[in-house]
Amino acid sequence: MKMKNQNYKTKTPVLILLFNRPEQTMELIKSLRKVQPPKIYVSIDGPRENNNYDSEKIREITHLLEKEIDWSTDIYINHLDNNYGCGLGPRKGITWFFENEKAGIILEDDCIPGESFFKFCDYLLPKYSNNKNIWLISGDNGGPIVSEKHFKDYDYLFTRIPLIWGWATWSDRWKKYNEELNFWQQGIFKNYSLFNHVSFFEKIIVSRICKGASKTKIKNFWDFQLYSTMLQNDGFGIIPKNNLISNIGWGEIATHTKVENNRSFSKISENDLATEPSLITSSKKINNLITYRAHTNVTDKYINSENLTLLRIGYIFSRTSYYLKFLYKYILK
Repeated sequence: MKMKNQNYKTKTPVLILLFNRPEQTMELIKSLRKVQPPKIYVSIDGPRENNNYDSEKIREITHLLEKEIDWSTDIYINHLDNNYGCGLGPRKGITWFFENEKAGIILEDDCIPGESFFKFCDYLLPKYSNNKNIWLISGDNGGPIVSEKHFKDYDYLFTRIPLIWGWATWSDRWKKYNEELNFWQQGIFKNYSLFNHVSFFEKIIVSRICKGASKTKIKNFWDFQLYSTMLQNDGFGIIPKNNLISNIGWGEIATHTKVENNRSFSKISENDLATEPSLITSSKKINNLITYRAHTNVTDKYINSENLTLLRIGYIFSRTSYYLKFLYKYILK
């Protein structure tokens, strides 16, 4: 599939999820201007209680939207009435989006897409629209998470793990999104069949992550629930060989990405799709690598390798270091 770069205009509706970062929002609008989506949905989380900074920044963002998105009259803005945070807020925005569209692209304010991301989604959304095993199309392979050698001759592959720094999906998949996580507290052996996408050691890691997420009282995340839902429904995601998204949200103002790492400001590649896998399958090795690179800090802080033995040693070291620091602080108190 060859896709020309010149004057490309996307066919797919886009949802952008915003809060209080007008600078990142402006960069996102610039990227959208190049491809001029026919419909743009905007969900803006409300200001935190008695927070004038949030209110001022939201007003700036609203002005930006009115001034800068001048190529389309089909822009729909949803101002959330309260501050729902980075868990419930995005979920509300995405649900609203898919109450109005059958398929679409979702971008948070710090996920800046290249033009090829829209071509990627425009091609793959129709291609897999009737294949209920495919749950999402991601543009994120920053770092890279999975290096080119694992793709062989293909321009994308399938994974069991969702990557949501710039992604697309269908309304019928999102309707199955399940917020319930309590069953993960039953432990690895009760849920063993759900971990077939990774090797035994990585099963322990995924089980720990899911169990920890289920016990968190204030769930300021929504991606673990999506991961959980995909595992329950035997779902696959698509990941590109060439990274199509740059995340610019690093820093103190960020909620989850305060410290820069090997995925910070990842370079975007604008290559066209040429070759595609014919079988929908996902290797444990790929899922193991994504587990470390997307859900642990091992490859950022301790070791940058694709050797599973070294990654496992790095993980054991990271957890031991964490608990020793915790114990040290407890003793000091």
